Amino acid sequence: MPVETTVTRCGNCGASLQRSHSVESIRCNYCNQSTWLAPTTHATAAADPRPARPRETATAEADDLLEGLARGPLPESAGDGRRLGPPQAPLSDPMLFERALWPTGAEASSTFGGSWSPSTLLGTPRVYPRCGDLSGAWAPSASQSAVEWVEVSFNADVPVSAIRVYETHRPGSTYAVVDTTRGERLLYARAIESWSGAAVLEVRLDAPRVIRSLRVYVVNRGWTEIDAVCLLAAEPLPAVSRTPMAKPARAMAFATTLAIAGALVAALAAGVIFVAARSGSSHALPSVSASVGGASFGYHGAAPVAGGAQWAAALIDRSSEYSNARNAAGDALGAPDVFPRGGDVDGAWAPLATDGGYEWITVRFAAPVRAASIVWVETFNPGAVMRVDDLSDPSAPTALWTGTTGSPGVPAAVAEVTLPAPRVISAVRVVLDTRRVTGWNELDAIGLVPAAP
Repeated sequence: MPVETTVTRCGNCGASLQRSHSVESIRCNYCNQSTWLAPTTHATAAADPRPARPRETATAEADDLLEGLARGPLPESAGDGRRLGPPQAPLSDPMLFERALWPTGAEASSTFGGSWSPSTLLGTPRVYPRCGDLSGAWAPSASQSAVEWVEVSFNADVPVSAIRVYETHRPGSTYAVVDTTRGERLLYARAIESWSGAAVLEVRLDAPRVIRSLRVYVVNRGWTEIDAVCLLAAEPLPAVSRTPMAKPARAMAFATTLAIAGALVAALAAGVIFVAARSGSSHALPSVSASVGGASFGYHGAAPVAGGAQWAAALIDRSSEYSNARNAAGDALGAPDVFPRGGDVDGAWAPLATDGGYEWITVRFAAPVRAASIVWVETFNPGAVMRVDDLSDPSAPTALWTGTTGSPGVPAAVAEVTLPAPRVISAVRVVLDTRRVTGWNELDAIGLVPAAP
């Protein structure tokens, strides 16, 4: 049976969470991570009226199969399976929208809990096509174990022709897939392998079959994590049964986006105008009335964030943001919650578009700080910051540092501008030239380091 904490706590920092009705997730006030509250066991009788699986009909052969899988990968291969990378299996694929069936219930051999609980397996992917130890994908309770499994259930009697398992940390760890609808039937078995980046294990069935529950076995080699499991119907689903992708990948191809949007001329024109507006937008560089010379810049690489930093408490302004719910400007407030991780991770501010020119964010601190330096944390495509301004007096913005940061050589880093002399600061603007570093440039936090007394 699943092993999971019964206390509603943040899966990232452990803080207590205030539950409320009719919500799927709770965002922690301390670390800004989301914890999903969907059921972690099989769907309720109201949603899934099927009787319990008739274990009494299991054969000795099935018992031997489960005992063998509980010991690890089988000595012989079975089934037709292959792994695909995000370019070969994008979430934007119209086929996925037309045929995918997503789980309505989930349980696991064990779980880290919170934002890594089995409930994250319900519905569409939350992490893929990203790869890493990221909240939003199931993770077992321990960092290493010989065998772990997840079992997902589906509320549809639809013949399916394939299964997809979305592996987002330690991909290649899945070694078996078993149909547990009635008894147990082995659909796939292979030795584990190493894979770079997120992977989709696609298991093709020899003939279409109805699957109501499915168990996936993995070797847990350092927080092996699974983001989602889906069934691919043999035929396109009725429109009312299709599930839209809640968080489409940012790297979605332009042509695929238009295909999903439809072939209507009006919709096509609107889509072209929208994309052109996003990709072609370039904000003017904010002006300053004065400059302070003598400041120096440096990266701390993957070292811990400077001790004693006072982190931004309020958002004053931003040039743009990816959305108000994901990678919003407000995600740059408070202490870092993404760092030391690096990548396109929710919890850090990202502009609306990539490589569009000047972008900026202006933040205020809870109280003026006699600062020795300004620090900010870059967690995706670092190196685009080109100026830092003191906006304590909005009518007289002062440039504290202007220059080229260059690449820190690591995915995430702490940048610091050391002032020539301590300065009382209550608000800061960080300006980026997003053309300097390709892709989204994301900031996790902005802070002031107090000067010594």
